[in-house]
Amino acid sequence: MRFSSPFFLYFPMVSSHNGLLTSKIIGLIFSLSLIFFDVGDSYSSIIFIMIMLSIGIPHGSVDHIIAFLNPESRRFSSKLHFFIAYISLIIINVIIWVFYPFIGLTIFLLISCYHFGETQVIGYNSTKNKFLNFVVGANILLSLFLNNIFELQEILVDFKLFSTLDLSSFEKIFFLLVSVSILMMTIVHFDIKKKVPLYAELTILYLIFYHTDILTSFSIFFGFSHSLPMLLMEYEEMKEKSFLIFYLKTLPFTLLAIAFGLVLYYFNNSILTTDNLILFVFIIISSLTLPHVFIMKDFVKSK
Repeated sequence: MRFSSPFFLYFPMVSSHNGLLTSKIIGLIFSLSLIFFDVGDSYSSIIFIMIMLSIGIPHGSVDHIIAFLNPESRRFSSKLHFFIAYISLIIINVIIWVFYPFIGLTIFLLISCYHFGETQVIGYNSTKNKFLNFVVGANILLSLFLNNIFELQEILVDFKLFSTLDLSSFEKIFFLLVSVSILMMTIVHFDIKKKVPLYAELTILYLIFYHTDILTSFSIFFGFSHSLPMLLMEYEEMKEKSFLIFYLKTLPFTLLAIAFGLVLYYFNNSILTTDNLILFVFIIISSLTLPHVFIMKDFVKSK
């Protein structure tokens, strides 16, 4: 299988598992470059936008095709049924965020824990162990938050119980050690086929979270450990002649997702506030993630 896109010029032969490794190596090199040149914090918004537009959003922009590839896992009787269910979940999620932000945040975290963990264990273990999937995803998000906890307090300023906690007596390295310790305690007893490589990747991710701000940390994880591997697997599953042809198929719904974000931004209120752009961005991501999770759950069954 060959990628004709210039982006994959140096990775001409990619199976699904080789594609996973390739994307994560690219992410590691990119992360090390940001840390070495100390540009992450200064350009975090630009980095986030570039990764989301080029990889993050596109990896979910073929859900309407992926949902019908495998007849055994098909949940929808027609494309109309698919779009009604998909759009309804997005609208419901936005409404929950507007009127019940704490519930919206909780739903986002619970779903993300499972979804991120499920795709993270691909290549290391079967995705059939749902509890393992959730625990791995929970570890990743916990480490992301712990290593950026002071910034997170500023973002979640409306959640008084958390934002008013006095954590000034703790050094940042303390939260890195806590996150690694929790990883060891929670996953060590699972029967994982490739446990050491999984530990190694997660530990590297945690070090990246420690050295970069929350937006850059999330961008790197979401882009190169989650979205790009899924994008490569979707390309392989769809059996397109070239990666460029496949990628062009992601553009219509990528543009629709951007338009959705702009409309929501325009009609923002006290919860969807422009004063806290990072929280607003995570609301958008959670709204798009909710229906996407169910499509990916079927897609990765045999991975």
